[in-house]
Amino acid sequence: MSTVTAHFLSKAQTAALFKVSVRTLERWAQAGIGPTPLKHGPRLVRYDNDEVLDYLRNGELRESAS
Repeated sequence: MSTVTAHFLSKAQTAALFKVSVRTLERWAQAGIGPTPLKHGPRLVRYDNDEVLDYLRNGELRESAS
């Protein structure tokens, strides 16, 4: 498994964990809410697995520091 797939989640995987649509996840990113999306190329966006799990453990979405 490559690093991109081993430690990072796709938009669909992340949205499924939060039980929201991909579009909602995209709106959160635009508003600076939730885990920080990371670009791994011109169109490839991934979310850090540890950061996503941290948000899930805390039970609430906070505004990110970005």
